[in-house]
Amino acid sequence: MTPEDFPAMPVATRPLLLGVINLSPESMVVDSIAQTDSEILERAAWLKAQGCSIIDLGARSITHDAPEVCDSVEQQRLAGPLRLLVENGYRVSVDTWSSDTVLAALSGGASVINFTGATISPVALAAIAKAKATLILTYMPYGDAYHMRQAEPIPYRIKHILDHLAPRVDEARKAGVGEVIIDPNLGIIHPSVGDYGKVELQNGVLWHLYRLRALGCPILLYAARKPEFLGRILFASNVLHANPEYIRTHHPDILNQLMAADTNESTD
Repeated sequence: MTPEDFPAMPVATRPLLLGVINLSPESMVVDSIAQTDSEILERAAWLKAQGCSIIDLGARSITHDAPEVCDSVEQQRLAGPLRLLVENGYRVSVDTWSSDTVLAALSGGASVINFTGATISPVALAAIAKAKATLILTYMPYGDAYHMRQAEPIPYRIKHILDHLAPRVDEARKAGVGEVIIDPNLGIIHPSVGDYGKVELQNGVLWHLYRLRALGCPILLYAARKPEFLGRILFASNVLHANPEYIRTHHPDILNQLMAADTNESTD
C-alpha cells in the first residue's frame, strides 16, 4: 500500500494537550507528582496556564521497577484528587488499565478515560457510552504494564498497532461510545530494547502515523520524557511534526516553546 491509499493527513493545527499529574509517589517523573490538595491544584493551574485543556490523572507508575499497585489502592489514590479537580472546573482524564477503576472514575466525574490496558469490559464500555465520556484506546499488546515486565518482547510496528486497535475501536463504537481516540503508545517499547532501538522504533511509528488514519479516529501521542533535556526537546518536536490531534505531556512548556519557535521562524 502507498500513502495514497489512506486518508489525507490533517492540516497542521495546534494539538489539544493533556497535562499529566501523577498521584503515584513511585513515579520516575518527579516533577509531575502531586500529593496534597494544594500541590494538585498548583500543578493543575500551571498545566492549564500552559494550554492543557485536559488534566490526565495517573495513580500507579508503569516504570519497570516500580512497586506494583492493586486496583483498590489506585482507586483510593484517585478518588479525592479527581473530586477536587472536577469541583474546581477542570476536565479530567483518568489513566488506568482496570475496568473497575474506569467505573469508579466515571462515578467521580471523569469525562475522559485514558484506557491503557488491552481489554476493557463490556460493562465499562457501556458506562463510558452512558456518561458520554471520551475513550482513549492505547496500544497494549502485553495486557497491561505489569504483565509486560515478564513478557517476551513483541514487535513494535505500525501493522501490529493497527491490528491491535482496529477491533477495539469497532467494539467501542458498537457499544455506543461517541468519541474514540487512539494512542499508538510511544512509551510501550519493551524494557529489553536498548536506547538506539527504542528511538528508532518510536520514530518508525511517527513517520508512518498516516496509516493509523485508516481507523477514522483522532490520534493522541505521548511526548515521552527523555532523560536528556535536548533529547526531550527533539522528541517533542518529532511528535508535533507528526500532527496528532492530542498530545499527552508532563512538560507542555516545551511544546509551547517549540510551537512558538515554529511560528516565529516560518517563511511560508
